[in-house]
Amino acid sequence: MASIERDVRLLILAASAGSADGWSYFGLGHAFVANMTGNTVLLGIAVFQDHGDLLHPAISLGCYAAGAMLGSLLTGRVQPGAVWSRAISWTLMLEALLLLAAEAGWIAVHLSIGHFPNLELLLAVVALAIGLQSGAMVQLKIPGIVTTYITGTWTTMLSGLVRLARHEQEIPGQEAEGRLAMQAAVLCAYFLSAVLTGWLFRHLPLAVGVLPALSVLLVALHGLIYND
Repeated sequence: MASIERDVRLLILAASAGSADGWSYFGLGHAFVANMTGNTVLLGIAVFQDHGDLLHPAISLGCYAAGAMLGSLLTGRVQPGAVWSRAISWTLMLEALLLLAAEAGWIAVHLSIGHFPNLELLLAVVALAIGLQSGAMVQLKIPGIVTTYITGTWTTMLSGLVRLARHEQEIPGQEAEGRLAMQAAVLCAYFLSAVLTGWLFRHLPLAVGVLPALSVLLVALHGLIYND
């Protein structure tokens, strides 16, 4: 599989993480499902607050951790240097199914259909799903590029820009520029998906969970159909 196809998949996955973070923070209890740094801060601040919310960041942290471990377990046999693998695609398919289930629950909550789930359960499912993606993407070992925790991408990109400007990069200039461009594209995808999620909250709130679910499903299906 060409690396450009992999890069497109990574951008779509970054968009899924950005939209999932927006969905969880504004709709599922003011906790993140991809940004565990933020959850750690929220959890710490809540300890000495009279009405601090310990529950939601704790749920998200715990379920993300479980998902990351499961994702690593399911993709643990990916060969070093692999561009992609069927194990990663199947793991993403599981993530997509979890996100689709959460979207169905989200619709049920808003339409008060039957014994609809509570928002804490939906938060747990979405955090577990994003953890799966994180655990799977780590196996690709792409320097400076991740699809769920964006602080690392920001830091690596800015450090790379400084090294490039000072001609201190350890890899050829063209390759370094390509990596920086990819990092910038991941950040843009994450941001723009968050913007779109904000628009959905305002105009089509029932469809908020569709964006992350279908994004991951698209990548999983493409990986299974066009596996290298």
